[in-house]
Amino acid sequence: MGVHAKEIFAQQPNRLFIRFLVITESRCRLIQFDRAGVVYSPLINYHDDPDTLIHLVVGLSSIPEVDLGLDDTVRWNAPEGRKTHGAIMMFDEKTEKYTKYRMRNLDPFFKRDELFGRATRMWDVADADGQKLLVKDAWIGTRNTPEHLSLKKAVDLLGVQQLVDHEDRTGTEFGEIDYLRPLPEKGDFYDFENRIFQRIITVRYGEPINSFKTEAEVLAALRDAIAAHERLLNAGILHCDISQGNILLGGSNAPEGIRGILIDLDVAMEIMYDKNPIDPRTVGTRSSQSQLLLRGQGLPYRPAHDYLDDLESFFWILIHIIFDHIEHSQKWAKGFIALCNSTDNLDSGGVKRAFLDGNLLDSQIPGCWTQECKDMVIAFHGFMGSIAIQKERIIGTMTEEWDPAPMHELHAQMADHYGEILEMIDEALGAPGSNRALPLA
Repeated sequence: MGVHAKEIFAQQPNRLFIRFLVITESRCRLIQFDRAGVVYSPLINYHDDPDTLIHLVVGLSSIPEVDLGLDDTVRWNAPEGRKTHGAIMMFDEKTEKYTKYRMRNLDPFFKRDELFGRATRMWDVADADGQKLLVKDAWIGTRNTPEHLSLKKAVDLLGVQQLVDHEDRTGTEFGEIDYLRPLPEKGDFYDFENRIFQRIITVRYGEPINSFKTEAEVLAALRDAIAAHERLLNAGILHCDISQGNILLGGSNAPEGIRGILIDLDVAMEIMYDKNPIDPRTVGTRSSQSQLLLRGQGLPYRPAHDYLDDLESFFWILIHIIFDHIEHSQKWAKGFIALCNSTDNLDSGGVKRAFLDGNLLDSQIPGCWTQECKDMVIAFHGFMGSIAIQKERIIGTMTEEWDPAPMHELHAQMADHYGEILEMIDEALGAPGSNRALPLA
C-alpha cells in the first residue's frame, strides 16, 4: 500500500494526504498517509458496527476536494479530461482575496519523490504582468526556521533570492499534520514529527551554476554568490546548504553582484554559533559539506556549523566544477569526486580532509582552465587547508570539551576571510581567454 501511496503523491502534485479504507469480509480499517508517516484506525467489525462503516464510506466520497486531501489552491482546467492550463492561488489575509499565478508548465519542474518528509514541489509561474516567478511548496518541520522568515531578512540583499509572496498554514485544518491526525486516547502515545505546509513565491532566476559554458561565467557566479553569502551573514542568517543546485546563474548580461544568485534558504538559520559553539545539528548536501561537519558527526563536542563551513562548501563546489564538469585526463579526480559524494560521512569527510592537507599542484589542474584560474584554485585550497588546521588546534579530537574563546577570535576575522577569497576570484576573472568555451563533459 505504501508503494501505491507514493505513486499517488507523485502523480497528484497537489496531494496533501491520502486516506484508504481497507475492507475484509468482516472488518475494515482506515489508513492515512501524510508527510509525517502513517496512522491507522483500530480494526472495526462492521457487522457489529455498521454505522461506522457508513460514515467512513460517506466521508471518503466527499465532493469537496480539500476533504479528500487535495490542495484546491492548485487548479487545472481539463475540459476534455486532459489538463490544458492551470494556476496557483495565494490567499491574502489582509485583503481576504486570492492572487492568481498562472502555471507556465502543467507539472512542477522539481519534486521530491520520498513518501515522507519535506515533499518539496517547485512550479514555474507568471503573475498578471507576465513576470516569471517560482512557487515552492514544502512541509517544514517545526524545529526549522520557516524559509519566508529568512527571506524577509534578505529583502534587497544583492545576489540573494528575493521573496514576492508567501503562505504559512500553521494552525489550519489541512496545513498542519497535528490537525490531520486524531488525538491519542488517554494513556496512549504515538510519536511523529509535526510538519507545516509552507508556500513561498520568489523571483525566477537562471540555471544552476553547473550549467556554465565559460570560465568567466562560472567564476563570476561563484564570486557573486560568496559575496551574497557574506551579506546574508551580516543580516544574521547562515545559509547552511551551499551546493551546486543552490547557486543560479544570473544570465549572460547580468551586472556584477547578480551574476550568481544564492537561493534555497529552507534550512538556513539565525546565527547561533557564537552563542552555542557546540551543536550536533547537521544539514547540507553531502558532496559539498565541510570535512569537519562530516568527520565530527556523532562526536560529543563537534563545533557548530559556522560561516567557515559554508565557505568550505563553496570551495568543494569549485573543485567539482574544475574536475567533474569538463573533459580532462586527470584520472585520479574521478575516484576522488566519487569519495567526496560517498554516503559514508567518514569516507567523504576523510578524503576531503586529506585533500586539504596535501599539495595541489598546477599540473594536476586540467589544462583547459587559464593559469589565473589555476592559481586561484591553488590559493583557495591553501586558504581552506589553513582554516582546517586552525580549527583542529582549537577543538582537538572533539571528544573533550574545548575553550570557545579561540574560535571566537577566528570568527572575528570574518571580513578578512571573505575579502581574501573574493580577491582571489577577482584576480582570476581578469584572465585573458576566460570567455572561451570549455570542453564540457
